Amino acid sequence: MRSPSVLLVNPNQMKPAIGPLALDYLGASLGQHGVAFSLLDLSFEPDADAAICRAADGERGDAVAVTVRNVDDCYFGSQDFVLARTKQLVRTLKEAFGLPIVCGGVGFSTSPVAALAFLGADYGVAGEGEDALPAIVRSLSAGEEPRGIPGIVVPGREREAVVLARASLDTLDLSPRNVIDNARYFRDGGQAGIETKRGCDGACVYCADPVAKGREVRLRPPKNVAQEAASLLRQGVTHWHTCDSEFNRPPEHALAVCAALADAGLGDSMRWYAYCSPAVFSRELCVAMRDAGCVGINFGVDAGNADMLRRLGRDHSVDDIRAALGWCRENRLAVMLDLLLGGPGETPATVRQTVALMKQLSPDRVGISLGIRVYAGTPLARWLSSSAGGDTRVRLHSAGETPWPFLAPTFVVSERLGEAPFALVAEEIGEDPRFFFVAPEAEARGYNYNANDELVEAIRAGHRGAYWDVLRRVQDGLPQA
Repeated sequence: MRSPSVLLVNPNQMKPAIGPLALDYLGASLGQHGVAFSLLDLSFEPDADAAICRAADGERGDAVAVTVRNVDDCYFGSQDFVLARTKQLVRTLKEAFGLPIVCGGVGFSTSPVAALAFLGADYGVAGEGEDALPAIVRSLSAGEEPRGIPGIVVPGREREAVVLARASLDTLDLSPRNVIDNARYFRDGGQAGIETKRGCDGACVYCADPVAKGREVRLRPPKNVAQEAASLLRQGVTHWHTCDSEFNRPPEHALAVCAALADAGLGDSMRWYAYCSPAVFSRELCVAMRDAGCVGINFGVDAGNADMLRRLGRDHSVDDIRAALGWCRENRLAVMLDLLLGGPGETPATVRQTVALMKQLSPDRVGISLGIRVYAGTPLARWLSSSAGGDTRVRLHSAGETPWPFLAPTFVVSERLGEAPFALVAEEIGEDPRFFFVAPEAEARGYNYNANDELVEAIRAGHRGAYWDVLRRVQDGLPQA
């Protein structure tokens, strides 16, 4: 009797190439659930349609599962609606295979009902697919309509509440990392990704992570995380980045992960980077991260003004930012401070205060995004859809129209910044080389990785690590990490 089987498809063709972490994790879970799978990775294919047709000549299986990592590149300067290209690939997959198409992934889960309708797929998984996808494939293999599966999204059921699927992270072994070609992704993309937890209980008004991953923070066993890092190292991958919303929430789990990495002897053989919050950072954690092999931290600080931090739903202060940066300096960790300017209430005065603070603190790099991407289901989207957000205090910029609000790239910019907000920020930055910023009205530096030729060339030349750190090293003439 033939085992249930599914074709896993990576449609992402952004460059530098980002390894589809979801497919590595799904492959591990499918094997543990007794579901066979094969892989069609379009990342390195010059002609995606031709690759799909070639793959369709082989064994068909029961379904085609497409991971949707990106709805867009979340960057005002480009507003690249990636989901539109994925829609074309879904159509080609349907025609070539004649099988049910199942879509999922973190990008898909930000707006699962809208994304399913837009893509024209047969089924979707909102949330995590490690348990949901095997259940769907088994049902289809048995000739049954998938029903009652947590996280499943079906066309025509728009009014039904979507319940995010949850994988059993405490028992599921995600460490093998043997589905995708991690060595090639490392060679062409410069880093790998690892999740140590899922979910986010933060109150940031703009963030889609609680929408796509849930508000409950669920932790992976630290030892399994270390086993995963060791699996990557055996494949020649020496640099990786955490994919958690914030690595140090909760701090005790972050300390346990660091201890597991150090105990496994990985602190001297691997280099890694993390997204962290300055709110629950400490000197103790900074030392533990350094000893476990961490070399750089990206703090999403958003603003240097107390009022804007409050408006954005952040729980850290300027003093928290200052303290975190000081501990990192003590322990020789490179630091990137990420700003998110232009939200409701932003004024020229708050922009000046934030930029002035960044210059005073002098981190290794400051990333600036002007214009906040609005995702459905977030507090920001609800505010904009209400009477309170419908006045003239903000401007909305959209890359396209769809029947589903905020599915296409949509950005909000405070009207109080005037008619030329990008010029305003560029003027405040001046010629300071520590700032990454793209202004449509002026030539400036940027760190959006989507189609970044400078970044692609640096990785080709041998640089590895977080993309902001790669660009920093190139621009400052520093050796490869």
